[in-house]
Amino acid sequence: MAPRGAKGKTASAGRETRSTTLNSKSSSRGGISKRRGQGRVDNDGDLDMGAGATRTQHGGDGNARSRGDGKNGRGASKTAQTILKHLTSGDADRISSRVKNPEAAKQARSKANAAPVVYLRVHGLKASKASSSKDGGLSQLLSFLERKSTERVRSKSRNVIIRKSHPVGDYVFVGVSKIDAEEILKLNTFSFAGSKLEIVETEDGLGHHGSATESKETQELRAKLQEILSQRYTSEVKLLKLDALASDTSLVTLGMFDNRERALKTFKGLMAICDGLFKTAKAKQEAIESISLANNNIDNVSQVESVALTFPQLKNLDMSGNQIANMQAVEQWKGKFKELEALYMTGNPIEANDPNYPATLLEWFPKLQSINGNILRTPEQIAAQIAATQPRPIPQHGPDFRDVNGIAETFLLEFFTAFDTDRPKLLQDLYDDRSKFSLAVDTTSVRDPDAPPPPRWTPYLPDSRNLIKISNFNARKQRLKIGTKSIAECWNALPFTRHPSIKDHIDKYIMDCKPIQGLEDPSGANPSGVDGLMITVHGEFEESDKKTSTMGMRSFSRTFILGPGQPGQAAIRVASDMLSLRASSALPNVHKAMEAPPATAPQQQATPVPSGVDATQRQAMLAELARQTGMTAEYAEMCLTQVNWDFGQALAIFNEKKSALPPEAFATNPQ
Repeated sequence: MAPRGAKGKTASAGRETRSTTLNSKSSSRGGISKRRGQGRVDNDGDLDMGAGATRTQHGGDGNARSRGDGKNGRGASKTAQTILKHLTSGDADRISSRVKNPEAAKQARSKANAAPVVYLRVHGLKASKASSSKDGGLSQLLSFLERKSTERVRSKSRNVIIRKSHPVGDYVFVGVSKIDAEEILKLNTFSFAGSKLEIVETEDGLGHHGSATESKETQELRAKLQEILSQRYTSEVKLLKLDALASDTSLVTLGMFDNRERALKTFKGLMAICDGLFKTAKAKQEAIESISLANNNIDNVSQVESVALTFPQLKNLDMSGNQIANMQAVEQWKGKFKELEALYMTGNPIEANDPNYPATLLEWFPKLQSINGNILRTPEQIAAQIAATQPRPIPQHGPDFRDVNGIAETFLLEFFTAFDTDRPKLLQDLYDDRSKFSLAVDTTSVRDPDAPPPPRWTPYLPDSRNLIKISNFNARKQRLKIGTKSIAECWNALPFTRHPSIKDHIDKYIMDCKPIQGLEDPSGANPSGVDGLMITVHGEFEESDKKTSTMGMRSFSRTFILGPGQPGQAAIRVASDMLSLRASSALPNVHKAMEAPPATAPQQQATPVPSGVDATQRQAMLAELARQTGMTAEYAEMCLTQVNWDFGQALAIFNEKKSALPPEAFATNPQ
């Protein structure tokens, strides 16, 4: 609100000017005086904020002051002080409650606070005369909105209340109840302190984020750039053409390429707009698969790095006709574009400077198949090459199952069924007060990439005795369960399980068994110990989480030590039971391998080159294989011809036969 001071006419002799002040000691707070007939009033009935600013009675700064000579001893009335106080603080909703009906105002505030919040965006404060105030005119604007909208309410017992407010840039965001929002929206186009207000509803809350807080100039520029992008998008092939941007008439007219710095900012802005057009990353990936950056005079990909950040799943990229001179200029993209399949680099100086650059690109981009239209590897070759880099399990030659009198077989056929259905009985039958059980969780093991995420580890972690993670002696000791009571407490906390039937699904297990000596004799008759069996089982089971009621698969390894039972109890006992858990990962079917016929020796005669592989592709594969293996070109070609020019298989054979190759097969020392 504007200070309501007396008009600037000189008072006649003997006439006293009546004025009120809030604080006679402060000159920064405006006083309240009765409005005289000659006061200048705006179209809304408010005192013009520009009037009287330099024409006060005492030649001051427009704030009415107390004379301090005793003639105004009565001072400001309590009502005037209250009004000014709340106008200054922005709590104008309380003014009417002091003057009119306090109880009605209290009820109105209670209802307003309980109602859902609707957010409005108000524009015009920055251009108003009130913006020069200490708080930028925010309190005056809020008071104006509350007062004007309250005046238009038909019910005299209800006040419009602004519950929240936050200035952002050129805007002020306010939160009000829905019924109050309807009244404030009616003030759209009203004049406030010489500025026309624009009031609209917004979904951007208090304007803490989103493009709604941008200036009108920025919004207009964004709209123009978005229109340019739409003209450069071909939906049929999912292609976004960003080539030759500097020669685009629309962009040049906007001054987007006046200098290098402006051009770089323009490109980043285009990427930001692209990113904002899609609600999800999947929607963006499905809409744009190819981008052309041809003929943009790019000499380093750092200038367009935002492409990799905005479109990490891009499949096709055209960089032809630029100024890329070497691989250092592309290095910033190394490890990115993990789904890139085709890349065009024609017309760049790198073609003459580094003829072997395609081999490096194939290494940097794992799924890259073609460069400049030349197919250098197939999806099958890529899959084989990726598989060759993955950790391989230790070769299995079949289980070593040296059972004694069928004890291990009988035990295994009964154990997992009992563990799934009746753990208390299992403990009673096969465990005793000397039996030991330990559980270890391995959360970082190699897992099947196609398998769903493992169930939560929470039920197992309190008792996990992973000796790599648990180094404290007391912690290790506490996690070793000894005796049926301690083991039962641990098992009761574990999720329900269901193991595959060993008879029906032997391929789901790998089992070994061998005799051992020196076990403790429960009867004490043999101080040197007795014989027993060590059984190791690798397999999987289905798990049901008690708390979340979810199902999932888990892989496990379990090692049992079986020995004679105590006198008067079962014939055998579980002396030790160690369970290791990991994420689901398929086991090799060693049982099938045992039944399979021996593999035939590989043919030494070179196979002809397949018709789909031309000379350029052969040369690229030779260079890449020689680079990765260190072999000479002659041996690299021998390796490729043996597998019909399948790059993935050639790399696998090299890793298999590397130790048998003669020294002359390597151009450099083999690693």
